Amino acid sequence: MVKSWEAMLLALLLLASYLCIYLEFWRPRCMKPFVEIGSSCYFFSTNKAPTYEYYKVSYNGRVFSVPAMLDWLHAGFACEALDSNAKLVSVESGEEMRLMAHYMRRYAHAHTHPHFWSGGHRGNLGTKEFDQQSMDNFYWHYELQPMNYTNFVQREPEGRIERYPNGFCIYLELVDSELVMRTANCKHQMAFVCELPWLQ
Repeated sequence: MVKSWEAMLLALLLLASYLCIYLEFWRPRCMKPFVEIGSSCYFFSTNKAPTYEYYKVSYNGRVFSVPAMLDWLHAGFACEALDSNAKLVSVESGEEMRLMAHYMRRYAHAHTHPHFWSGGHRGNLGTKEFDQQSMDNFYWHYELQPMNYTNFVQREPEGRIERYPNGFCIYLELVDSELVMRTANCKHQMAFVCELPWLQ
C-alpha cells in the first residue's frame, strides 16, 4: 500500500514537472494574430491577401475588424484596441530591423504594401509642455530620450522621387531587402505594424 502511494506521488510530481517545462518552453510566446519575431510579438495589418480593406481579427475572445490602412494616430489606436499593451512598432536595433525586413519580404505582402507606420515621430511627446528644441530629434512614443537607433535614408537614389516628403511621423519602407526609416505627414493612410511584449 505504501509503495503504491509513493509511486502515485512520484507520477504526479513527474507530470507536474513536465507541465511546468511545457508551459515554460513550448507555449507560444505570441498569440494569433501576433507573430513572434526576435524578442517581441508583432501584428502586421497586411498579413492577409492584398485584396481586402479590413482584417478580421479574433484575439483574447474578442473579434475586431481592423482596417489594413490607417493614418498614424488611428493606427496607434488600432494597436491599443487589439491589446492594451500593444503599440506601434519601435525598432531599437539593426538586428530587429533586419528580422522585420526578412518577415515583411516573406509574409506581409510587402510587394503591394511596402510602407508601414511605426511609433516614431518628431519631437518629444513625453513632457507636459511643448519643447521646440525637441523637434530636431525623433522619439519613440512617449520616450523622454531621442531614438538610440535610426536607419533613415540619407539621400534618395538618382531619379527616385520621395513618396511622402518631410513629415512628423516615421514609417518603415522595404527597399529591395532593406527596411529603412522615412518621414511622412501623419495624416497619410498606410499599413501599420503593432508590437507587443512576449506573453509572460
